[in-house]
Amino acid sequence: MRKLKVLIGGADSVFCQAKKALLECWGFDVIAASDGKQACAALLAHQVDLCILDWDLPRMTGIDACRWIRSVNLKAQPYIVLLMEKNHPDQIKAAYLAGANDFIAKPFNLEDLHFLVSMFSQRVMQEDVVSHQLSHIDPLELYRRDLTTQKIHPRL
Repeated sequence: MRKLKVLIGGADSVFCQAKKALLECWGFDVIAASDGKQACAALLAHQVDLCILDWDLPRMTGIDACRWIRSVNLKAQPYIVLLMEKNHPDQIKAAYLAGANDFIAKPFNLEDLHFLVSMFSQRVMQEDVVSHQLSHIDPLELYRRDLTTQKIHPRL
């Protein structure tokens, strides 16, 4: 099983380092960035599976970083979670429109963060298993399955 790479973007370096240590304890490979520009540079340098970005990042906000991530041709698009203030429906809407996959309201408890990253990790592991299984199927069999699927669900 591969170790998932997580990027955390947070302006508060003490809190960011605490999240980094916690995620490493949970078995993730973690990169910490103190601002939005550092987060974007890290994404260009590393293949990241999950981004946890604070809404209020300096130099480039979390939502602007999210928009940038979705506009850049990365090898693989990461799952993006924005940390934002509670009771701001406009921020939630803006986050999803910018391409965020999820959000956590601040202040958040560690159980919320653990649940979110655990569910993400489980989904990635399931995708890896399916990908591994498909890689061992004869290419002609894959083609046959694709044709069968097209008959059941014709493309428009």
